[in-house]
Amino acid sequence: MLMAMIQTTSRALSITMAEAQGTPDFESALRLFDETVRALEARARRLEEVLTVKQSELSRANQQLAIKVHELNSLSQYLELVLSSVPTGVIAVDPEGRITTANPAARRMCVGLQCALEGSLLRDLFPDTRIHELLSGGTEAVHAERRLPDPHGGQRIFEVVTAHIVGPGGSIVGAVEVLDDVTDVRRLQETVNRGERLRSLGEMAAGVAHEIRNPLNGIEGFASLLARDLPSESRSARHARAIVEGVRDLNHTVTSLLQFTQQRSPQPRPIPLDELLNSVIELVHSELQLGEHEHAEERNRIQAVRGQVTCEITTQWQGRTCCLDGSQIRQALINLIQNALHAAADSPQPRVLVRLEDGPQQQASISISDSGPGVDESLRKEIFTPFFTTKDHGTGLGLAIVHSIVNLHEGSLSIDRCPQLGGARFTVLLPGLRPKGEAPAQR
Repeated sequence: MLMAMIQTTSRALSITMAEAQGTPDFESALRLFDETVRALEARARRLEEVLTVKQSELSRANQQLAIKVHELNSLSQYLELVLSSVPTGVIAVDPEGRITTANPAARRMCVGLQCALEGSLLRDLFPDTRIHELLSGGTEAVHAERRLPDPHGGQRIFEVVTAHIVGPGGSIVGAVEVLDDVTDVRRLQETVNRGERLRSLGEMAAGVAHEIRNPLNGIEGFASLLARDLPSESRSARHARAIVEGVRDLNHTVTSLLQFTQQRSPQPRPIPLDELLNSVIELVHSELQLGEHEHAEERNRIQAVRGQVTCEITTQWQGRTCCLDGSQIRQALINLIQNALHAAADSPQPRVLVRLEDGPQQQASISISDSGPGVDESLRKEIFTPFFTTKDHGTGLGLAIVHSIVNLHEGSLSIDRCPQLGGARFTVLLPGLRPKGEAPAQR
C-alpha cells in the first residue's frame, strides 16, 4: 500500500519534470497531486480503523488474561488455605525426593526434628520413608506407620500414605506423603482391648480369690496356734511364724485382687482438688508408712525421699472444684505417690513432684513425676495390667487399681518420661471440672 503511494507520487513528479521541459500543465499536476493526497488520507483512515480494531482486541485479551490470573491466584490462595486448615500433614517432594512443600500441620508434626523441611531430602529426615519406591517406578500407593517425637518428650504415632504426583501429560513430577495422627486412636484401641482383658480376668480372679481366701484363713489359724504352743526360739516355731507371715502376704494379695475386681461405682460430689492434693501430700509426709514385711534398708531410703515430695498447684485452681469420688481419687493418688517414692529412692538426687493444672477439654490434670530410672517404652503398654510388676516384691495390682478408678471416673491415665526430673511421669486427666463459684448440680 505504501509502495503504491510512492509510485503515484513519483509518477506525478515525473510528469511535472517532463512538462517542465516543454509547456507546463499545472492543472494535470494539481489534479494528480489531489488524487494522491486523497489516496493517502484513505489509506491512513484504513490504518487507523485497523489499529483501533487491533487495540480493542488486545484490550479484551488483556482483560481475559487478568481474569485468568486472578482466578489462578484465587485458586492458589484457596488451595493454600485448604492445606493450612486441614489437620492432616502433607509433604510434597520433587522427582529427586527433595521436599518442595510442607503444610503447617506437617511442620507441627515434625517440630521435634529441629530442622527445616523445605529443601531437605525426605530420606535424610525419615530413613523409614518408602517414597523412593514410588519415584523409582512403583504404581501403587504405599501405607506405612511412623513414630515422631513430640515437644513433651513422648512419641506420636502417624499413619503415612504415599502417592504419585502426576503431571498433565501423565508423567510423574513428584510424590506426596499424607500423615495422619492416630496416637489417640491407638490409645483408645489399647484401652478397649485392655478393658476386655481385664473384664475377663476380673471375672476369673473374683471366683479364684473367694476359693483361696477360706483355706488361707484356716492355714493362718492353725499356723498361729502352732507358733503359740511351740517354744518361741525353736526351729518349728520360726517355721510356723514364717507360714503366718506368708499367708498374710498372700491374703493381702487376695484382698487387693478383690478390691480390683469389685470396684464400686464412684459417688461424685464437688471436691476442691487443691485441698485434696495438699492433704495427700501431708499424709505422705507424716503418716504414710511401709508395711511390716518391707526391708529396713528400703524403709530408710523411702523415708529419705519422703521429704523431697513437693506439690505445685497453679493459682487459677484456688476456689475451683471437680465432681468426683474423693476417697477413690485419694486412694489412687496415694498409690501413684508411693510408686514414685519407690522409683526415686535410688536416684542420686531423689525427688517427687506433684502438679495440678488445667488439662485439655476442660479437664483437670494431675501429674506425679519422679527422678527414678523411668519406665521403658516397651513396658508402658503392660504396666496397667494386673500382676505386672518390675519390682522384686509387690502384687502388681496397684497401678491396675489406679487405672480402674480413673476409668470409673471417665478419665484417663497415661505414662511418659518427665523432662524436668528424668524419671517417669504419670498423668491423670479427670473430667467434671467446675469453674470458680459454680454451684454443684442437685442429685
